Amino acid sequence: MGADAAFRNPMLPLPLPKALNRASYAAIKLMLRSFGGIADTMRAERLGLARRRGRHDILRRPDGAPATVLHGFSPLVLPSELDYPAWVHTTGFWFPPAAPDWNPPADLVRFLEAGEPPVYIGFGSMAGTDPQRLGRIVADAVRQAGVRAVLASGWGGIAVDEVPEQVFALEQAPHDWLLPRMAAVVHHGGSGTTAATLASGRPQVVCPFVADQPFWAARMHAAGVASEPQPPRRLTPDALAAAIRRAVTDQVMAGQAAALGKRIRTEDGVSRAVKILEGLAG
Repeated sequence: MGADAAFRNPMLPLPLPKALNRASYAAIKLMLRSFGGIADTMRAERLGLARRRGRHDILRRPDGAPATVLHGFSPLVLPSELDYPAWVHTTGFWFPPAAPDWNPPADLVRFLEAGEPPVYIGFGSMAGTDPQRLGRIVADAVRQAGVRAVLASGWGGIAVDEVPEQVFALEQAPHDWLLPRMAAVVHHGGSGTTAATLASGRPQVVCPFVADQPFWAARMHAAGVASEPQPPRRLTPDALAAAIRRAVTDQVMAGQAAALGKRIRTEDGVSRAVKILEGLAG
């Protein structure tokens, strides 16, 4: 089964009948077509290239053959029955190298050492329409769940006026250092954060905002490493507290997350992608 038949276009915000999954990708073609004029101008004025048939199809080479496609995510998070054509390569996640000069703040280290592993809560680059509402929900949920938490404000998606005593607030920290030290991870479902959380081997609560985030939230739930998705527009303190409690107490979920994380960490998506590109160049 091809991926376009198995999943609807992840960029569409509305659910569709499965029979329309393949057709939903027409929206991507229309969006790319809208950039055709920009591409033509750049080809002509900047690169001195002539117009050619099919020049707006990014999945075709100039000779009309299929272009090589690299998926920067793991095949472990997709259904096993998917059957991609030979020119499509699912390499594994592309993780950036660890920051060589970063050291954790002393007060963060003291907080981590002062009690049980906390829950990470952060929505990355998501600003949201009402950060104060989300902040109140998060603070209430942490109290109800009875957990300690590390709250990452990121780009302002969460605003907490009064930080509870059992919460450590920070702007950001490298995921490869921080997340493995957590009991569970509450995040927005961006592909990079999802990858880092998978690699950490920690259970998840995914609160998807936009774009492909609902897709990753659904895949994490299907993989057994996350509770049911918790979209922010419908989020309540009770629902978030229940999802957090499950993430930190469900031993089956913890085992699934640890096992999948171990396998994810053995993949080297960057090296595999480089080898494929070098093979094309050679």
